Amino acid sequence: MTRTSFMVLACAAAALSSASCGGTDKGNRATGGGDTGSGAAGGGATGSGATGSGATSGTGAQPGAGEQFSVDAQGGTFTADDGFTIEVPPGAVNENTVITIERIDEAPEGAVGPMYVLGPEGLTFERPITLTLPITVELRAELGESAVLGAYGFTAQEGSDDFAPLARHDVSRDSVVTETDRLSRIYPGMILATPMASLHRYPSALAADESFLYFASGGTEDVATGDNNDGFIYRVRLGTAEAEAMIPADPDPKALWVNDSHVYWASGGDDDPVIPSALRRVDKATLEVETLAQIGYVVSVIGDASAIYFGDGDGENLFAMPLDGGEPVALASGAGRPAYLAQDAQNLYWTGGAATNKVYKVAKAGGEVTVIADNEAEPAGIAVDAAFVYWANAGDGGVFKAPIAGGQKTLIHRGDSMAGLALRGSTLFSTDTRGNRSVNAHDLESNRTVLLAFGQPVPWRVIAPEAQSVFWSNAGDYRYQGQVASYHAP
Repeated sequence: MTRTSFMVLACAAAALSSASCGGTDKGNRATGGGDTGSGAAGGGATGSGATGSGATSGTGAQPGAGEQFSVDAQGGTFTADDGFTIEVPPGAVNENTVITIERIDEAPEGAVGPMYVLGPEGLTFERPITLTLPITVELRAELGESAVLGAYGFTAQEGSDDFAPLARHDVSRDSVVTETDRLSRIYPGMILATPMASLHRYPSALAADESFLYFASGGTEDVATGDNNDGFIYRVRLGTAEAEAMIPADPDPKALWVNDSHVYWASGGDDDPVIPSALRRVDKATLEVETLAQIGYVVSVIGDASAIYFGDGDGENLFAMPLDGGEPVALASGAGRPAYLAQDAQNLYWTGGAATNKVYKVAKAGGEVTVIADNEAEPAGIAVDAAFVYWANAGDGGVFKAPIAGGQKTLIHRGDSMAGLALRGSTLFSTDTRGNRSVNAHDLESNRTVLLAFGQPVPWRVIAPEAQSVFWSNAGDYRYQGQVASYHAP
C-alpha cells in the first residue's frame, strides 16, 4: 500500500505569518519531523503548497510528509499535483484550522482513484467544503466524447468503516467534484451492483414484476443434470439473493415475459433437431407448466393483455397467439433471427441479427412489414418510445435511434459490441459485452452516457422496470461463472 502524507494550508490575506504561509519554520510543522521528501505517487514536489505570505490559495505542489498548512475564516483553496483539491468557503471555520491529508493509493472495492484521509477526522464545518477527487482508473477501452464514469465521492461514516456516497457528484472524464461538512476518509468510486444470483451457467433472459426478478440459466453446478442443454427458470425476490427454480430441468430455456399470473418462456431448439422447440408458461402460484405451442426455434417472447408474440429463428417468422394458447398466426416472414423484441400499443419491433442486418416494425394486427433501418452490423437489443426506435449493434458497437415513421438514424453511443437495451423514461440502458464490458445509462435529453458498471463478466441482457432498480445478466467468461445483478443509484 502506498501512502503519501501532506498537510494543506489555504491562507487568508495577511492573516497568517510568512512561516505559516509556506515558510520553513519548524515550529509550524506537524509532529513527526520536518521531512520534505517526495510527494504523492507520480509527484515528487517538495516544500509548501501556498504562494507565499498573503496568498489565498495553494499551488499545485504536493508537500512531503510533515508539512502543514492552515485555513481561517476567510477560506481558501489548495490543489495538489495529482489534481486533488480542497476548497474551503468563507465562514466554514471561524478560527485558524490545520487540515491534514494522507493519500492512500489502494482504496476499497469500486474505487476509481486514490483514497484521501482528511484530518483531524471528525472535524465539522459550518459550511460544506468542496473536494475534487482525481479519477485514475485505467479502462480497457477509451471513453467516448460524451461518456463518463458513474462515480461518486465515498466517505467513511462517523465511527465506522462503512462508506457511503455523497450527494453531490459532478463527474468529468478526470475527476469527481463533491461536498462534505466533515473530515474523514474519502475516495472516488462506483456504486457496486448487488448480486442476486451467482455461479450460474450462462444466465440470459430477464423479466420482473413488483415482487420478483425472473431469469433463465443453465443452473448451478450442484443441480447440473449432465445434459448441457438443460436449464431452469428461476425467480428471486427483490432485495434478496435466494433464487428458486420454478420449473424442472428444461431444454435450453431462454427469452422470458411475465404477466400477473404466468411466466412465459422460449424452450429448446438451439438448432438441434433432437430437441423440439416450444413456447411454454408456468403458473406463478401453482408452478404448473404448460406447453402452448411447438414450432420452429423459438428465440424471443413478449406479450400484452390479450396476446403473446414470439420469434422463430429457424423459419425466420414472427408469430402472435392468444395468451392461453391456440393456433399461432404469422405476422411477418423473412424476419431474420428475431431474438430481440419490443412493443408499443399498436406495433411490434425487432432486429433481424446477422441474418438480415435490419430493424423492423409490424402492426400487432398484421399487415405490411416496415424496415426501419438496414445495412446494420448485427443488430441486437431493441427498445421503443412514442417517437423513436432504439437498437444496439453487436458488430460495430453502435447504439442508434431512428424515427418510428422512418427517417435518418442517429448515433447515441459507440461502444465495442453492444447487446441488450432497456428504456425507462428518458434514459436508455445498454450492455457492452467487450471493451469495457460495461452497463451504460444514456441520457437521451443531454446526450450524455454514464458507465454504471465496467469490468463485468460479459454483460448481456438488461431490464429497467419502472420504479425499480436496473437489472442485468452477466453470462460469465466460463461455465458457472454467470451472475444476475441489481443496481440502484441513490
